[in-house]
Amino acid sequence: MRRTLFAAAVGFAVAFAFSARAQSSGMALPVPTVTILQGDVLADELVGEQRFIVTGRQVQGFHTSREAVVGKVARRVLPAGHAIPMNALREPWVFKEGDRVSLVFTTGGLSIEATGIALEPGVAGKLISVRNADTGIIVRGVVHASGRVTVGKD
Repeated sequence: MRRTLFAAAVGFAVAFAFSARAQSSGMALPVPTVTILQGDVLADELVGEQRFIVTGRQVQGFHTSREAVVGKVARRVLPAGHAIPMNALREPWVFKEGDRVSLVFTTGGLSIEATGIALEPGVAGKLISVRNADTGIIVRGVVHASGRVTVGKD
């Protein structure tokens, strides 16, 4: 019985020492080097790394790489030196809701251009709704970095 308790105590001490050593190194997470205000873009020079002692479950709610945050827009104030929550950033908009956009319908060799009004903010590569300014018909199309919205097959 004594041997079993001693072996269990030694095993616990070894496991605790191993986990303490693993945790002391921590995990490097991207952090703002200065306070970022709502609507500001996270430029490369504004993002650093800081080590945090976190569990796998805790880290799920935060960005874990620089590449995931650089170029994104802050949805809220991000304090300097704090880990960046997943829901605190958004993709940059090419245009805002209500802006006039170029609407392009392409099929085969035919291409028709019209003016549309964005019904939601445009993020490059995303599908959005646009109202044709001439007809009032609402169509869905893909946003391009140039600000054009394509409807139909390219």
